[in-house]
Amino acid sequence: MAVSRHPIIAKEGWGLIFALSAIVALLQHFVSHYMALLWFFPLAALWLFRDPHRLLPSEPLGIVSPVSGTVILAKEHPDPFLGRDAFLFRISVSLMDIYSIRSVTEGKIIQQWLDPEEDDDDERSLAHAIQLKTDEDDDIMVVLRPGRFFKKLSCDAVIGQRIGHGHRCGIIPFGANVDVYVPLSSVIKVAVGDHVEAGISFLASLKHRA
Repeated sequence: MAVSRHPIIAKEGWGLIFALSAIVALLQHFVSHYMALLWFFPLAALWLFRDPHRLLPSEPLGIVSPVSGTVILAKEHPDPFLGRDAFLFRISVSLMDIYSIRSVTEGKIIQQWLDPEEDDDDERSLAHAIQLKTDEDDDIMVVLRPGRFFKKLSCDAVIGQRIGHGHRCGIIPFGANVDVYVPLSSVIKVAVGDHVEAGISFLASLKHRA
């Protein structure tokens, strides 16, 4: 069953696509027919903000990737938000990847953090951290880290909200890194260098607690 209820073009890109289309149409009409070549830009924006529907594989305890990208880190690492030992996945989103953010599992959003991070330009960007608790009482942390040039992201997650497996909950531009912390007891399913798709590719599977 498709888990996205949104059109195939992300709603966050509608304003930009409309503005670019209007500018090109005006230039073509009032300046020169050669300005039709500029339609490349709104068409490129359409492609960049594509948001296809997802068919989620059936695995209730599976942790899916929140974004499309390449796994650049997969190792045991302390969870700085919950103060526990955990396994960390870090996923890098490129220009060619789909920018939508999807829920890694079904559960309830318990808490959120906005942590400032320094970059080389001494400007602050915000890392948006989300704690999600499953029905089996496992805690999953997702940390959205905006890229160097696109420091803003859109995330609809609300504390206390129950969210579905693979549910679309926002968008993050290319250049971003997304961290996922899962319990150490999880069965790991990807390795560094693997390309993953949001809402489809499994990062790990949880184990029931005794």
